[in-house]
Amino acid sequence: MDRKGNLAMNRRFFLRGVGGLTLAAPFLSSLNEAKGQTMAAPKRLVIFYTHNGCLTDKWFPKVENGPLTAADLTGTLAPLAPYASKLLLPRGFRSMNAYAQGQTIDPHDQACGSKLTCAPIGTDSNRYATAESLDHTVAKQINPNKNTPLVLSVGAASTRVKEVISFSGPNIAFPANVNPQTVFNALTLGSGATPTPTTPGPTMPAAVDYHVKRGQSTIDLVRGDLTRLQKLKMSSTDKGYLQNWLDLLRDTEVGVGGMTGGGGTGMTAMPAACTSDTATALGITAAALTAASPTGKITGGTTSFGAPPPPGNNEGDNNLATSFTKGGDMMMNLLALNMICDANRVFVFLYPGYVVYNWDGMAFTHDHHGLSHRTGDNSVGGACGVTGVLDQINQIDQWLAGKFAKLVGLLDGIQEGGGTLLDNTATMWLSELSDGAAHNINNLPILIAGGAGGYLKQGAAVNVESTKDISNGNSTSSCQNGGQIGNTGSTGGNVPINKLYVTLMNAVGCTDNGAKVTKFGVMDGTNATAGISNPGEVTTLTAGG
Repeated sequence: MDRKGNLAMNRRFFLRGVGGLTLAAPFLSSLNEAKGQTMAAPKRLVIFYTHNGCLTDKWFPKVENGPLTAADLTGTLAPLAPYASKLLLPRGFRSMNAYAQGQTIDPHDQACGSKLTCAPIGTDSNRYATAESLDHTVAKQINPNKNTPLVLSVGAASTRVKEVISFSGPNIAFPANVNPQTVFNALTLGSGATPTPTTPGPTMPAAVDYHVKRGQSTIDLVRGDLTRLQKLKMSSTDKGYLQNWLDLLRDTEVGVGGMTGGGGTGMTAMPAACTSDTATALGITAAALTAASPTGKITGGTTSFGAPPPPGNNEGDNNLATSFTKGGDMMMNLLALNMICDANRVFVFLYPGYVVYNWDGMAFTHDHHGLSHRTGDNSVGGACGVTGVLDQINQIDQWLAGKFAKLVGLLDGIQEGGGTLLDNTATMWLSELSDGAAHNINNLPILIAGGAGGYLKQGAAVNVESTKDISNGNSTSSCQNGGQIGNTGSTGGNVPINKLYVTLMNAVGCTDNGAKVTKFGVMDGTNATAGISNPGEVTTLTAGG
């Protein structure tokens, strides 16, 4: 084989090694044109999911359509005020499918099973979704090696449809990981401070990327190939091209970015490398992982759907409190670390709804689900059965808003390229229901932080129904002085949520055979056999719309 053949063969071998970084610069003449360019940051999708709806007229700001400022965020969303310029509040989406509209199965089962699938749920005892969920569909396109999404939760592990929203296929639930230690063990980090590197798990990228994640540079990874390539006989011109390639790689690596002290992390500026030093800076230490990962029984929730919680403040109750507080915060840090390591680009993070909030100043005796009904149990309608129930719901809503703000601040405090992790991500707070007593799924409370690399509009509220005013609902209009529950729902807000999901898919880089995505899910109305009757994204949610 001649010199040219050897050079081509080794070039292919070399490019195979750096293929995980998707550097597409040609090896010869056009290389000089690419020199100095930095690699585009990956786009990501994060779904922050909460149960049982909220007090909608406290959650929604007054602005319905137009610029969204910090001054508008004075109710439940007040903790998000510092990030107003990076928020998108889409008003007017409706989930598929609704109770007694296509199916008449428990509204919580339908809300969870259909939430990310836009499909009916099974009629057997599991009531699982009959289609793949959004997170898996997106992960197959944008995740390294098409890995499955990273699905996280807190509290006790569960496979019930009321607490599962991720489905890897029809009738195949994908339960969340509730143990921070297990999530960390799936990562392999480079050298540095504790915690100690561990064995790569199933969510890690290919072996070529694994070495990069251990802290090695791209040049370190292919040093042997480069050495052999440089030993070949070649012209001075080719040697110059090779040196230009080395310079391009080094320039690209230098442009990775760093970690700042934003988002309440308390960190000083540092490179956001996938090392245990970075993990430590995020608060992910061996001791912190142990403290955030209860190993004993977790109680403090309903023993079965609708049953009252067990009394007492036993060890299991304490484990629940630890999981919701230290465990939840640790899961956020692990989510950010997975982004830095590029081990995953699609995330789901759930806070379960069938638990008694007994931490951070809350000392309730009824679980969140019972409070959302205003009765303290699973009964619907009638008299309000819990004294101060609206205040208790409001406290839970505010606590959850604070957690979402913590996640947003964390991602916004870690630099990546010319922006932050948040800037390159669509981080969506998605609620199971609108109001928990009405069980309505129209006019859903949805908030998106980050622009997915500039694709999404930011600093704005957008009424996607455009021609209709949307009510904030009547969540606080009843239960005053022990009165009746009344009508707590809202009118308006009936644009199929499929269109939001299509917009997000396009935002993070999904395609339909190279073209824009126009459809997702099985149904966008009350009839599953009708399929998708309103395809396309919502252009008013995009930066150019």
